[in-house]
Amino acid sequence: MSQSIDYRIARALDLVGEQYPAAASGPLPIRNAPSPLRVFLPFVAQRSERRNRRNAESPKTLVGKVLHHMTLRADKQWHDSGITLSPGESVSVSANGRLFLSRALDVSIGPRTCLWYRIDDGEIHRLPSDIGTITSKAGGRLYFQVALPGAFGNRAGETSTESPPPPMDGNIEIEIYSGSGAEDSPDLPEGWHYYWRLGEGSIYRKCDDESALCCDTHGDVGIIKYPIEQPLTDDMQLSWSWCVDALPSTLPEHVQPTHDYLSIAVEFDNGLDLTYMWSSTLPAGTIFQCPLPWWDKRETHWVLRRPEDGLGIWHKESRGIKEDYMQAIGAQVPERIVAVWLIANSAFQSGHGKCKYREIKLGPSDAQQAIF
Repeated sequence: MSQSIDYRIARALDLVGEQYPAAASGPLPIRNAPSPLRVFLPFVAQRSERRNRRNAESPKTLVGKVLHHMTLRADKQWHDSGITLSPGESVSVSANGRLFLSRALDVSIGPRTCLWYRIDDGEIHRLPSDIGTITSKAGGRLYFQVALPGAFGNRAGETSTESPPPPMDGNIEIEIYSGSGAEDSPDLPEGWHYYWRLGEGSIYRKCDDESALCCDTHGDVGIIKYPIEQPLTDDMQLSWSWCVDALPSTLPEHVQPTHDYLSIAVEFDNGLDLTYMWSSTLPAGTIFQCPLPWWDKRETHWVLRRPEDGLGIWHKESRGIKEDYMQAIGAQVPERIVAVWLIANSAFQSGHGKCKYREIKLGPSDAQQAIF
């Protein structure tokens, strides 16, 4: 089967994206990776394993008087909870259920990935866990919606017209309690924040010894960003150390339903980002466009390591960003780096990913700026 036919079939099955970054002059083919179709078949075979893994999770509940119960479906609408919060008032939320992108393949997401809220017409937020606390600063009416991360086109919660979310079925059941009865999300290190398109989470925190930044993802997704302004010079380098204890996927990560991974990335002023990742099976040097809608035009992945390199031990890295950009993406080179990202995704297969980062620095080799 020729690569073009193979790709067209994979594209028709929504296994890969369009492979056209916005700033590139043409398609960027997958390099050093197996056919998406050869990955899809093992994914189908793991259907029962994924279902058993999800069924083994105990639903989380809160104790107290239920103020309101809601059943939400993926209908692209904001739903009125019937609750008006006073300034500074808190409520706690417990959520259960799943939304299915494909029942036949058992591809689904849970509340910690899809439950969003807003106060009046304010900015959207994602509940970071199956149970969480919502506090209203200014007061107002509480609204909820269930949607995929990245489904919104702006912070006001309007559905994206550039990359409309796929249809989903299933229900998310939520119960709202008075007061603050759920644990708060762990604080992020200074300067870092969750990327609004994917919403808040509880994935990242300072490690206990505070010398490293810990990442623990299990059936959820999150990106934290560190805004920075650095010119993309010839000697610009990103250096860091990472220790990966567990990867969230056992299958190659370059197709949509298996795209669970851990990585560090740099974002450029042209809207693109280049992300360095561990892979469960793809060889080092594999380069591919993100297989997900919207991201396929913006994000390029570069595999640096796999389990054979050593899980559970620290590895030090240093990358020449401009040289890597030209090799991975090409076309017109951007002028500046505008952010460093940490990315964790385990939403598709409900696996468990765990890693640590330290000594993250960006800049010319002789004048790097410490980020963590």
